[in-house]
Amino acid sequence: MKRRWISIITASVLAVSMLAGCGGQQTADTAENAAEESAGEVSETEESGEDNLTKSKAIDWQSATDNAGNPLFIDTLIPEAPERPEDPDALPETDELHWYDFEYPYAQVEKLEQPESPADGCIGKKIILLSNGDHPYHTAYVEATQQACEIFGMEVEVMSANWDANIQTQQVDQAINEHPDLIIYKPVDQETSVTHLRKMYDAGIPVIGSNVMPSNEGFQYLLSFCGPADWDQSKLMAEYMAEQAGYEGGYCVITHNPGGSAYYARAYGVITKLAEIAPDMVCLDIQSPGTDSAENVKQVVSDWITKYGDELKVIFTSETTVQATGSIEACEAAGRSDILIGGIDNSEIALNYIQEGKLTCGTNQPPMQDGALPVLLAAKWFNGEEIDDYVFMAPAVINADNVEDYLPAQW
Repeated sequence: MKRRWISIITASVLAVSMLAGCGGQQTADTAENAAEESAGEVSETEESGEDNLTKSKAIDWQSATDNAGNPLFIDTLIPEAPERPEDPDALPETDELHWYDFEYPYAQVEKLEQPESPADGCIGKKIILLSNGDHPYHTAYVEATQQACEIFGMEVEVMSANWDANIQTQQVDQAINEHPDLIIYKPVDQETSVTHLRKMYDAGIPVIGSNVMPSNEGFQYLLSFCGPADWDQSKLMAEYMAEQAGYEGGYCVITHNPGGSAYYARAYGVITKLAEIAPDMVCLDIQSPGTDSAENVKQVVSDWITKYGDELKVIFTSETTVQATGSIEACEAAGRSDILIGGIDNSEIALNYIQEGKLTCGTNQPPMQDGALPVLLAAKWFNGEEIDDYVFMAPAVINADNVEDYLPAQW
């Protein structure tokens, strides 16, 4: 706070002489005392800041665990983008570089200058989490965000847009008006994300993107982005399933909802990897029956079984609740227990199916570790530590041999 000293000078010569003769020493003493007090306050503030930073850095976050006793803060990887081809669209869709701008949307982005870290410690800071919507995965995500904030001595407020971009726009304005120290942002959709991020950037609030990628243009406004390595986990699943299938046979892909980043990653991550390592495996069909009706998925898979017969050996799903359930039910109804089914994520449904031998594999995309990661990055930034622009959770395949390591399920 700036202090303003207002000196009132009277026109009376007598008054001036009296002040000079009688009050001069008192005024000097008062000014000297005020200067000493001010210096003391600054010294006390600096010392308090140093103490807060020291305490913040001493927090033992490494020993924190989730509900299964696994580390709350998961191993991460820093992506390294290859050189961009001159014209990715000219390459066949089975070439992973065809999808360069989808897999590495941040690679060609020149980030804007970001707010400077206060470097005074994470303890006492306020974070607002702008969540995209309600879902069992995101419930576990939020629980971990709150747990991580408690570990780091930070306050967190959660706003959920319930999958409505208009509501999220209102919440962005509300968050800005509350002047938090940092915002964690999970966009409802990519189209509105750039407008939201520009608003928060112009307000001078640092933003960490999480879980869902914004539009390509939106990356320039982010302090950092973290979340699942969708392309990596899709490729890892493809490698495992190819091995289980003997690197041959026809396969079909059930995509995520069209338009989002997961749609491309969870379909073409699989297709490009199989084209590379298993050229004898042929993609028979790709369908998008959605993620909200197992019956719709069951009908699609039933049609595949009828059309392709024994040629169909493997089915890939982009999630393991609705899509895995519909696929399994269709195969059981047709007496096709020989068809291998692999899916993305590690829901309770998926882990049960793996134990029962109905699902060949899932992938480790833990929502609690997903929710804790941006808080860790925020804490490090408040502590003056350098954080990477892009941080992804290290993926893993879950199968019958290791499923016990991932129980109980987080969602």
